[in-house]
Parts: sequence; structure tokens; C-alpha cells
Amino acid sequence: MSQLTHRIEPFRALIYDARRCGDMAAVVAPPYDLIDSALQAQLYARSPYNIVRLELGLEADRYGAAAQTLRQWREQKILTRAALPGFYLYTQIFDLEGRRMRREGLIARIRLDHPQDGRILPHEKTFAGPKQDRLQLLSATRANVSSIFAVYRGACAQFEEIRRQLEKRAPLLRVVDRLGIENYIRMIDAREQIAALQGALADRPIFIADGHHRYETARLYRAQRRAEENNPPLPHPYDYTMITLTSSADPGLAVLSFHRILRRLDPGILRSFAQRAAPWFELERAGGPAQLRTRLTQDGAHTIAAAFDDPAGFYLMRLKDDAPLDDAMAQLPPPTRKLDVSILHQVVFKQVLGLEEAWLKTEGNIEYTHEAESALNAVAQAAGGTAAFLLNPPLLREIEEVSEAGATMPEKSTYFFPKLLTGLVLNPLDD
Repeated sequence: MSQLTHRIEPFRALIYDARRCGDMAAVVAPPYDLIDSALQAQLYARSPYNIVRLELGLEADRYGAAAQTLRQWREQKILTRAALPGFYLYTQIFDLEGRRMRREGLIARIRLDHPQDGRILPHEKTFAGPKQDRLQLLSATRANVSSIFAVYRGACAQFEEIRRQLEKRAPLLRVVDRLGIENYIRMIDAREQIAALQGALADRPIFIADGHHRYETARLYRAQRRAEENNPPLPHPYDYTMITLTSSADPGLAVLSFHRILRRLDPGILRSFAQRAAPWFELERAGGPAQLRTRLTQDGAHTIAAAFDDPAGFYLMRLKDDAPLDDAMAQLPPPTRKLDVSILHQVVFKQVLGLEEAWLKTEGNIEYTHEAESALNAVAQAAGGTAAFLLNPPLLREIEEVSEAGATMPEKSTYFFPKLLTGLVLNPLDD
């Protein structure tokens, strides 16, 4: 094992051999947290080599099965190691709200918890269950099957120059996923290019955009391995984790919002909603789902859209200038108090609807979706006691302010679109 000395390091990735696995589109998958039981079954049926067998298996002992499958695929050369260590340029081309967009990322491995490095900042709270799940998978496979997605501050001239050079080459991989998003992978293995990127990104603040559970899991796994090995002095591969880095100046960096569907609500609370919300919000009735969504986008910050099934109704809620926020927000750090998602949780859920923290954390009471239409359909199809709350997405600078203050947003506050595709490259943690 060569000595690891830099904040970001190249790696010899595990990559599918298309000659053995067949169509690449059949073996990749969306991130595990977007895979429901129906999609899981579809991915299993799509190919015997689909990455879901490692990332989110169906077996009773899915962690042990994932480790065994990974060993078999390596022995059968379904997955092969790159001959040289390198970084990977990851290009995604996609459509969003009628616009053709392009986002560039650098796949590397990044050092965890090192005092000489720039900070790695989360911005969302996490759940204990997914962290335990990811830790068991990581411990069993000893590989990063999927990548964290993160954003570094400002533009990077070195990265842009290397990107322009690489675009002239044919990609190592090209995959059009089930959403029609084009995904391209190109390898960066020239020593001078690797060194240039290592220098340029050595001390940049980085905030986690997607993959908070995987990031915290990587830290837990690092501590676990170091304890087992009596804290060796030199960095090891498990001191790093796979990450995809994108510039905050990238024109294709798109942030969407997660909407909330609340179930099992007391119908009496919903019937008195307008009265209960009056001290906090100016309410306006919307004529239907389409008008609700249009006006939400037009009104922007501090407007929340609500849809109820009992009685049927659509509201635009605009926070009043004199709303009594001090007590409701007292426990929150200042950068998070102005966020719409904080207003939703602290004011709408707790003050207006009177929901206790235990209720909010009970499984099945809240569902999250980034699709406004899905949230509204859930209300239209509900039998009773259901509501949907739609939010505008936060601004990138608001996310950065929260991260830099050492604070966190509520769970599922941001949706960076598109998600990274799982299965393009894997990072083994034992060399």
C-alpha cells in the first residue's frame, strides 16, 4: 500500500466490465434511500449483476450476502480493479423544468477528521436506523459501494482546465438511467493533473449535499477499524471515504425541496386549521393543486403551501411580519430560524397543529417526497386525517450558512438533483 498523504487521494476503483455484465444501464441503480420494495424487485430482475444486490439486498442476511456477492463478482471479473489509481470526472446531463443542464463532479477519496484539512460540514440531521444499516454493510463489504455527494466553495480553475481536456476523450463509461439522465465517467490518471487537483482542493471548506448517513457511517467505521488495529500511525484506506465533489459555482448544481405528507392527524385539528394558524400566517385559499404550486413558486421564501383532505382545501401560508417567533425558535441556532423548513417544523407542526416531538418521530406519521404532485395525490387519495405541506427549495447560500455555523437543518431538508448513480465506480477499503 502506497503512503496516503493528501486530503484527497486517487484510488484504484472497482468498475463493471461490460463484456461480462452486459448492458451497463441494467446493472446500475439509484441511491438506496430511493429504492422501495417494488423498484428493488425490478432491479433484481433487470440483471443478476445489478448493484442493488450489494447496496440493498433481498436476502435474510443481506450484509453477509453482499460481501459474498462482491467477492464472487471480483473473482469472476464482473468487477475489475483499475490498473492505475486515479480520480474520475463524473458528468451528468439532464432536463429540469424545461432546461437542459449539465453538472460536473470529481470522484475521489477524501480523508476523514484530519486537523490539517479544510472542514467537511454536514447540514442535515440524520436517523439512527439508516446509519446502523450502512455501518453493517460497510463492515461486511469493506468497500464504498456508493458515493457521498459534496460541494466545495467557489470555482476551481484547475478542475475546469482538466475537464476541458478530458471532454475530448471518449468516456470510460456512458449510461442513460431510467430517468433519461446521461451519466459519463472519464478517468484522470495523469500525475500532474492529480497533483494539481490535490493542491487546489487541499483546504477548501466542503459541505455534504447528499449522503449524510454514509458520511457519519464512514467516520464510525474508521473509528472501529482504528480501535481494532491499535490506532496505526499512518493513514489507511479506511481513513478515507469515496466522495463526489462539485463546485458551488457549477451552473448545473440544482437544489430541490422535500415536501411532507402527514398521516394519522386528528380531523378536528384540520377543521380548525385556519383559526389556529391565524396568529402566525396570512392565509389565502388556492383554487386547486395547479394554482397552489404556481403561487408557491411565485411567492418564494416564507410561503408554505398546504393541502388537506378533511375538509378539502388548499392554502398558501405567508408568515406574518409580527409572528411571535422568539419562543418557537428559541432552541434553534440563528442561521436555521429563517429557513422555511424550520418554520414548517417549529411553527406549523408544533405550534399550529400541536404535534409532539414523539409523534413527529413515529414511523409512518410523516412521509417525504421531492415530487409535489405525489404529495398532493397522497392527500387526494387519502381516507382521512392526511395533509401535505409543500416548500420552496432553500438557497445554496442558506445551506452554507447553516453548515458553517455548525448547525443542522431538519431531516430531508434538501434534494440535490440529480442523484448520483450507484454502481459506476466502487472504492475498496482494503488494499
